[in-house]
Amino acid sequence: MKYSIALVQYLNTWPFSTGIKLSNLDAEFNFLHVTPAACALLFEEGKVDISLCPVGALSGMPEHEVRGSFCIGADGPVETVVLLSNVPLEDITSVRLDDHSRTSNQLVQILANKLWNKNWEYYFEDSEDLAETALMIGDKVFDHKDKYAYRYDLSTAWKELTGLPMVFAVWIMRPNMPNHVIEALDRACAMGLEILAHGESGLKNWQKEYLMEKISYPLDQSKKEAMELYLKMAASLQIVQTQK
Repeated sequence: MKYSIALVQYLNTWPFSTGIKLSNLDAEFNFLHVTPAACALLFEEGKVDISLCPVGALSGMPEHEVRGSFCIGADGPVETVVLLSNVPLEDITSVRLDDHSRTSNQLVQILANKLWNKNWEYYFEDSEDLAETALMIGDKVFDHKDKYAYRYDLSTAWKELTGLPMVFAVWIMRPNMPNHVIEALDRACAMGLEILAHGESGLKNWQKEYLMEKISYPLDQSKKEAMELYLKMAASLQIVQTQK
């Protein structure tokens, strides 16, 4: 059986995608490279068997298991999950959310409520124009961050609030899938991380620095605790959900 796997297409999954290519797993499995929100939607609709799923979408997923030794996380500044604004934090009244992300949309609302004590309005807008204040995730942050006067790193703020790292996405699978599938993905990620640290990656210096210093890949106990706390906090709020 050839399983289908949804994988985020951002730079931060470089160790996964590189290891998968070098391990020839793209011949063994059917990979779909999509946005984080689409990773969740494809699993939710039964179109993939495995997904690198945003943590913020887990509570709405069909029956699943969190598997594997790796995740997309950060222990401190992450740089690609940010609140960008042309006014200081105390003057923000509304925030445009990012329809590529459930986790970050929920995270900014958790932080506003529990760290910054703010009651902002949240909205979506299908426009390329820059909003006065916008949540932005992924590679597009590199292109837009310097266009705003203020930048608030949400992973840094989460660490301030909880003292824990932040987990943005984890591998989920249909129940009772064979162990060899996640073991193959784990080996591929480990290979990608080894190339990143010691091999010829072909990355630019800033890309390599970002992956090695800003993204934390092991799904350790502190990240599992952080994930549980995040889900508990999100459940306690009236979260404005993504439009997708």
